[in-house]
Amino acid sequence: MDEPASSLKGLPRLKPRGGLQVMYASVRALFLRELQTRFGQFRLGYFWIFLEPALHIGFMLVLFGTIRQKIIPGMNFEIFLLNGILPFFMFRKISAQALTAVQANKGLFTYRPVKPIDALLARSILELFLHFTAYILFSLILLWFSFTISAEAIPQLLGYWLLLFLLTLSIGLILLVVGSISPEINKFVSPLFFILYLLSGVLYTIHLVPVEYQQYLLWNPLLHIFELMRHAVAPTYPLVSGVSLIYVSLWIIVSLFFGLLLYKRFEQQMVKSK
Repeated sequence: MDEPASSLKGLPRLKPRGGLQVMYASVRALFLRELQTRFGQFRLGYFWIFLEPALHIGFMLVLFGTIRQKIIPGMNFEIFLLNGILPFFMFRKISAQALTAVQANKGLFTYRPVKPIDALLARSILELFLHFTAYILFSLILLWFSFTISAEAIPQLLGYWLLLFLLTLSIGLILLVVGSISPEINKFVSPLFFILYLLSGVLYTIHLVPVEYQQYLLWNPLLHIFELMRHAVAPTYPLVSGVSLIYVSLWIIVSLFFGLLLYKRFEQQMVKSK
């Protein structure tokens, strides 16, 4: 009787994991699953994240080729587009992924450690990694072709990308709940994103807009971030009055607070949804 007891004493004791450790393990597993699901079966899947913005930028350069140097003050049109298109594509992709995150992973919610917010984090981190990698690659290509990109404000630029990610994540948290409650909202997503695309200064500088109308566009926090990114890589690009980092931070705080309230209220319903 003593021999089994002594052998059990020799076994290592498993330490209970804390909440953050459990969440990290869940997000990591979902991240790898998302990576395999999206790209595992398609060799070109990894390249689409680079091909889509390249085609988009190329089309805009052809469309506005003759006037591009006249409409953008203080920076090259190519750099202007890069610092609008790729950040917006990340925002659009994470938001769209948030709407379907619960439906796509609801079978996994039978495991208690896996939560809907873990699925959102896994998808969002993947999109941040892919789009920021594409951003670095295109920036290096522009530098290779002798375009001027300032390196003095790299810490600020990284901070703006982080703020964009936090803003997108906080809005995505709201969309996560709304998409699980009313899947029909997906029908209205594409038109809304197109309108937002036109209002975010992705293709045009706000300097072209009459001063009396700029204040209406500045309600959009995305425009603030894109303008700050452009000023970071090209200090000669002037910022219009009203562009504010504080305004973006307030958007993040309010939307994150509202998103967490919604998530707390509907978490059990999302987990049990059929």
